[in-house]
Amino acid sequence: MKNKNSCPQSLSHEKPVSSANSSLFFSAEKQSLLFSGLGKALPGSLNDAAIVRGVLVDSIRRCGKSREQIADAMSFYAGTEITVRRLNGFTAESADDYRFPAELDRAFCAATDDSRLLFCRVELAGYKVISESEAELLDLGREYLRQKRAAENVALLEKRLVGVDL
Repeated sequence: MKNKNSCPQSLSHEKPVSSANSSLFFSAEKQSLLFSGLGKALPGSLNDAAIVRGVLVDSIRRCGKSREQIADAMSFYAGTEITVRRLNGFTAESADDYRFPAELDRAFCAATDDSRLLFCRVELAGYKVISESEAELLDLGREYLRQKRAAENVALLEKRLVGVDL
């Protein structure tokens, strides 16, 4: 992913793209990250409405499609009607009661050809999105460390067994 921070505090004019332009992975093995430190959270500090709205607005501006085209595409992808009025409600700063539902994230990203909304939500939860080749690099590093530790254990055992008849 070239754009390391896909949340709107640093909206760039560059789409986040994985280094391999392939499918992306999200690992939920450590779900506790999402909830760690919540005892210290301030009231309202986990309200991401303004951040999500900022990503929506910027994605719509940059995609080159009209709101009608985006609403039609989202309706197709989500299987439920998304009107321009509803889309406008999701993006209007004055419409605090119109929250963008996460269930429409993938439809929005497909309609705008922009994955930043998904990346932003994942990063807000404390995770990183990586490409398939980046996941393979992590696996390679993990295997390398396992082999290195195994070799160290073999060397230690050999040292202890010096002079022992086999």
